[in-house]
Parts: sequence; C-alpha cells; structure tokens
Amino acid sequence: MADFRELMTAPNALALIVQGALEAEGLHVVVDRQERSPFGLDSGWFATRVLVAAGDLQRAQELLAEIDAAED
Repeated sequence: MADFRELMTAPNALALIVQGALEAEGLHVVVDRQERSPFGLDSGWFATRVLVAAGDLQRAQELLAEIDAAED
C-alpha cells in the first residue's frame, strides 16, 4: 500500500469536493472519517482528513493553492 500524507482536514462535503478535484488531476486521494462524531459534527476534531500519496503531496498543495487563488 502506498504511503499517504495528510493534505488537509475539512467538513466532509468539502473534503469530497477536494477529493474529486484532485482525482480529476490524476492524484490518488483517500478521505478518512475515522473520527466521525456520533453527534453529526464534521469540523474541528471531527473533520474529515484528506490524504494523498506521499509523492503527490507537493502537487496537491500546488493545486489547492491555485484553487484558492482563483476564488480571490
């Protein structure tokens, strides 16, 4: 199995959007909801983790920076 690194944590809906955007660019992405709250919370401590293959981490960070810049 590939070595994965945490790219970000976010509410589940945003994590899934990020996953789709990165996968569209050919990156291997996994979302991890292990710490899911029994109370329906999905931010802070209970946020969904977005993980990318260690070799894709820099490219994933660059893509997120491009997305952030486009929003401004």
